[in-house]
Amino acid sequence: MSSCAWGLGTVLAFFASAGAAACGGGGGGGGGLGTCDEHPLETGLVAQQTGVSVDAFDCQILQSAASWDEPDPMLFKALIYVESRFDQKSAGCANLPCGTPAGWTAEEAGCLGLMQIVPACGGTPGNLGLLPNGRPNMTTDTSAATWAGSIFNPMNNIEIGVSYLADNRMQAKAMFAGCTTDQYTMMALGNYASYGSTKSCTDVNRAYLDLVITAYNQYATAAGYAPHSY
Repeated sequence: MSSCAWGLGTVLAFFASAGAAACGGGGGGGGGLGTCDEHPLETGLVAQQTGVSVDAFDCQILQSAASWDEPDPMLFKALIYVESRFDQKSAGCANLPCGTPAGWTAEEAGCLGLMQIVPACGGTPGNLGLLPNGRPNMTTDTSAATWAGSIFNPMNNIEIGVSYLADNRMQAKAMFAGCTTDQYTMMALGNYASYGSTKSCTDVNRAYLDLVITAYNQYATAAGYAPHSY
């Protein structure tokens, strides 16, 4: 377990190094993404509700956070706990927050995977996890040839979820000037759960944020990771 606290620059350097090759790919039958060399997110914990290692998807979290310039990768680990308890095949939100697009099933329009992605709300970056017709690839069989492109595949799901929060951050910066980096993080995270709930640098969806921050602080303590003061 790492006792160091990494900033974004260190995460980027990690993936530029030869050690990054140790990251497994594919999110295969075991549910994880292989192992990275020593990194700052490792907790040794298990999600009691699902029995899944809290560390199963660290490699993809680190890689996606670096790719989208997100300053606190540990936050996504806590977000995944709140959204799915690390169940990569989780499907929920029967309220269908963006409705059911024409030709879609209710299941396709729901919240999908580790980060409870909702493609019905506007697609995904580069159509990741989608079929040629724009509907989500709903494959859950990890041995199927179509699993690589599935919305449930952790490599795709985490990348999409991180991109959504990064886009929320960009929008918050455009709407509300002068906030701190951590405030923008909380503003983006609040809008991730309930879009439009962010009203200012400090008027955010606190009920949801407190759920995420509780898990965040637990994981940071277990990993020896210096937490942000959200």
